[in-house]
Amino acid sequence: MSLETDPGVSPKRIRRLLRRRKVKQRELAEAIGMAEQTLSNKMHGLRTFTLKDLVRIADQLDTSVDYLTGRIEEPQNVR
Repeated sequence: MSLETDPGVSPKRIRRLLRRRKVKQRELAEAIGMAEQTLSNKMHGLRTFTLKDLVRIADQLDTSVDYLTGRIEEPQNVR
């Protein structure tokens, strides 16, 4: 199942959180069990994020799926 969203919302917000938390894309890919190239393709819009991807990313970056998908404007620490 894939999540259809504005193609620019999730990658832009993920990048912002990576910078804030000083985490490299490669580290995120490893932490969520995804190949670095696969994450890169999704970040560049070549592949679509699944809901499962976004849940794992949200958990890893301590935010909500709602923030990643643009449903809310401010990242929320969920832990």
